[in-house]
Amino acid sequence: MSSSNQALPSALKVAPLPTISTMNIETSILDPITITQQSCRFVLERKGILDVGSAVQLSVHPVQAGDDKCFLPFRTGISAAISRAVLRIGTTAVATSDEFGKYHTIKRQFKTNEEKQLKDFTTKGTIDGMEGDNSADGFYQPCNIDWSGGAKVGVVPSLIKLRTSEVECPVFTIKLSELFPMMRNVMLPLYLIHEPVSIELTWSRQSAAAGDVGNIACFQDAYAGDTSISIGTTNVKFLADYLTYTDDRMEETAKLVMSDTGMVMPYEDLILTSTSHPAANPAPAGAQVFPQSVNRELGLSGKVVRSIVGMDSKTQTNVVLGKYSSHGYNVADSYNVRINDKLKYNRPVEREAYKQSQLSQVFNTDLNVLNCEFSTDQLTDKQTANHPVANEMITDATIEGLTIRGEMEGHQHFFGIDLTTSPYNVMGVGTEVGQKPISIDRTIHRTAENNAERFNSYWAVVERQMVLQGGQVRVSA
Repeated sequence: MSSSNQALPSALKVAPLPTISTMNIETSILDPITITQQSCRFVLERKGILDVGSAVQLSVHPVQAGDDKCFLPFRTGISAAISRAVLRIGTTAVATSDEFGKYHTIKRQFKTNEEKQLKDFTTKGTIDGMEGDNSADGFYQPCNIDWSGGAKVGVVPSLIKLRTSEVECPVFTIKLSELFPMMRNVMLPLYLIHEPVSIELTWSRQSAAAGDVGNIACFQDAYAGDTSISIGTTNVKFLADYLTYTDDRMEETAKLVMSDTGMVMPYEDLILTSTSHPAANPAPAGAQVFPQSVNRELGLSGKVVRSIVGMDSKTQTNVVLGKYSSHGYNVADSYNVRINDKLKYNRPVEREAYKQSQLSQVFNTDLNVLNCEFSTDQLTDKQTANHPVANEMITDATIEGLTIRGEMEGHQHFFGIDLTTSPYNVMGVGTEVGQKPISIDRTIHRTAENNAERFNSYWAVVERQMVLQGGQVRVSA
């Protein structure tokens, strides 16, 4: 008998191949239901599963006098155009991102140089990364700048300069997963949600008033024209990617939604607390240093908090970073956090290197900026009481006629506090806050160079839960 007619031993029998679930991607270009120079609103189609790679497309424009004379804030890019974003299901606000431009500026500093310089440069209009300067003086200079005018005369490439025309202009994108932290891990089954799913964007405002410069765009040196910026309403679109799988998989998801428990989706959301602390009075003079104690409470009672990140801003606009720079102090400030009547640290965090380490733990990756951009720790003279800047690391060159050294050294001084109880980045490991609010206790060392009023923004990343049952959505507080 031939071997082909013999039955294989059971140990050699081949298991049947698993059923392969095929996926189809359909992209729809959606126009906003309503759009003005203040806000816009998109309503998504009730089909498929919304992919996290979906994106908002938009452009911004100066008036005619500012054509080709302005650019987006270097480290923020097009994110500066959005002040607030809300993901809404029916009338329920599922996720909210307040002061989006500032928060996204912090998050972007953890991207790789390759992504920031080769990708975000064209998609977001940002200028990131540093390289050795042209003059071989041992300084650093920004990457992606056109230096053809001279070793220390740079201009922003025309590819990302802002223009009056809404046709011949750069158009930028922001991914859905960047707008809302929840959309990094959650894909909404739109075909199973009975209520309309909408995305609401509130634009930042930049009028002709001098105090508004840098809200959306910065202008070249000596520009004296109208500095107002408008939204290119004809270019605002939502690029929605809808995923569909085989009928079996889609039916399994539908059965889960129609079950007694429904589909439970834990996710992250943001809660913003804005505050300020005044300048020291009287102002320090010479080498004087005045310590200033600042206590701020964050109303997060009953929330499960994963982390807190923050930044300090001055009233004065940074000429290349706009309103999105966070200023360090010559004499390092210190902070501690009290949560559930316990201090987070056994002593206040003061060393700049440790602050950088704590911030990196929040995002589970290293901060990708120069030390001299994060703080002035390497630049100051520690032998003098007020720690004056005695060393320089960034070039004294100009970009668009603007001197960048003093605008970039120590101006990405963000801070972060990781409150997760596990080294694994999973849901359910945040710290539950009791009845008392979280207290952030800071000591600011005021000097003549660092005595301006500061505006503080604190974002708390909290754990929430969404339940989709019978087509209806419920979210936790």
